Amino acid sequence: MGKNVLVLASSARRHGNTDRLADEFIRGAREAGHQVEKIYLKDRKINGCLGCGACQRNGGSCVQKDDMSDIYEKWLAADVVVLASPVYFYTWTSQMKAVLDRTFAIEQKAKDTTFYLISAGAAPTEDYMQLMLESFRSYIGCFRAGGNKEGGYVFGVGTNTPGDVAGTDAMVRAYEMGRAL
Repeated sequence: MGKNVLVLASSARRHGNTDRLADEFIRGAREAGHQVEKIYLKDRKINGCLGCGACQRNGGSCVQKDDMSDIYEKWLAADVVVLASPVYFYTWTSQMKAVLDRTFAIEQKAKDTTFYLISAGAAPTEDYMQLMLESFRSYIGCFRAGGNKEGGYVFGVGTNTPGDVAGTDAMVRAYEMGRAL
């Protein structure tokens, strides 16, 4: 039986480099028989976390009524969550960061999830992407309900202009990572 995969795409550019890497992951996952849904965060209304803590007191329901309620539902139903974010100043886009902060509401419920990171940026080597990788790994560690783990990551480096990632090893790795779920 195939896995349920949720891809959260936070690039401001459709068909940009991170988006293309995510599409290769998706192609591999679908070819392997998995169900995949991709959500473009830029098309959703997602407010920043209020820091009120109400979600922790009321069973994981955020007091804000925006598109996160739909994302919560899909996230909790997913076996795999892919965070696809370009690197902006060494870390997440603001769209992805808002989602990550808002998952405080479900951190006690999310379990048995495998997380993947897909990212691209203008940096010339992966050394410049280490803060992003550390942030990703630290974020996964916040989910203490059990069974959550890192599945892998792929970085498209030296990719500033849309399309720069085409034909790179990163595209092959993204496809293979999706195929190997």
